[in-house]
Amino acid sequence: MIVMRRLLFFLWLGGCSTVVSGQDFGWWNTTHNWDGVSNWRRYLTLSPAYLGPNALPVPRVANARLEGSTRITLAGEGHFSSGDRTGNGFLEVDQPLFSERVALRVWYIPVEYYHMDATTRDARAARDYDGRGWAGGDVYVGTQIQLLRDARGWPDLLFTTNLKTASGTHLSAARHTNAPAYYFDLSAGKTFPLSRGGNHSVRPHAMVGFYVWQTFKDDYLQNDAFLYGLGADLTLGQIMVTPALGGYSGYLNNGDRPVVARLSLESHRGKMVEYLARLQQGLRDFPYTSVRLGIVLRPFAGPAETPPANREK
Repeated sequence: MIVMRRLLFFLWLGGCSTVVSGQDFGWWNTTHNWDGVSNWRRYLTLSPAYLGPNALPVPRVANARLEGSTRITLAGEGHFSSGDRTGNGFLEVDQPLFSERVALRVWYIPVEYYHMDATTRDARAARDYDGRGWAGGDVYVGTQIQLLRDARGWPDLLFTTNLKTASGTHLSAARHTNAPAYYFDLSAGKTFPLSRGGNHSVRPHAMVGFYVWQTFKDDYLQNDAFLYGLGADLTLGQIMVTPALGGYSGYLNNGDRPVVARLSLESHRGKMVEYLARLQQGLRDFPYTSVRLGIVLRPFAGPAETPPANREK
C-alpha cells in the first residue's frame, strides 16, 4: 500500500510538471500557432535579421597584413536596436606561429546580457517570455596565412580560414545558433605613404570570401553566403582611423544578407597598452548600432609597425 501511494504521488507530480510546462509555453504555442508536432526549433529563423547581434555577425574586414607580434584585445560592446539592447565582453588573441607568415587567431564572446521587447521576441519566435537574461557566446578559431607581403608591383595577400564553434547558449531565446559555421576569405591591400617619414599613410584593402552556417530547415540544411568587404587604414602619426564596409549575401534571402558600416580608431604609440574604439551601424538585415571600447595588450611591444598590422574592423 505504501509503495502504491508513493507511485501515485510521483505520477501526480509528473502530471503537474507537464501541466506547468505546458502553461509556461502556452503563450508561445498560441502566438506562433504551434501545430502540436513540430519541434520549436523549426520556427526559428537562423539569419542575422532574426537573432541576437553576436549570433552571426559580419566578419572583420581584413587589411591583408598579419600582426607582427602577440596581440591581445580586451573590450566591451554595446548593441542597440529598437527592440533589443545587448551588452557583452569581447576577447581576441592574435599569435604568430612558426614564422611571420602564419598566425593563429582566437576570439570569444564570454558573456552577454540582453533585453528584448515582446515585439522583437515574437518576430524571432523566441521562447524567453520576459525577453531578458544572460547568455554565453561562441568561440571562433582562425588560421591566417600571408601569401604575399611587400612584393614589388603586387598588393599584400592574406588568406584566412575560420571556424565558429557551437558553444553559444540560449538558442531558445534566439541569441546564438547552437550550431557550427565556417568561412574563408582572401584579402588584398597596399600601403601608400603620405609623408616622407612614413608617419602618415593610407592603406586601401578589399576582401572576398565564402560563409557557411547550419540551419534547422529540412530542405536547406545549410546557408551559403558570399562574403565581401572594403576599407582603408588612414595612419595619422600615432592614430589610425579605419572606415570599412562589409557584409555577406546568403542564399535563402530570409534576412541573411547583412551589411554594416564601421569606423574604427586605434592608438599606435609603440606601447604595451594601446586603446581602441569602434562604431558600427547596421545598414541591412542587422538592425543594430554597436559600440566597442577596449584596450590592446602587446606583451612584446616595439615601435609601431608601418604599414599597419591586420586588425578587427
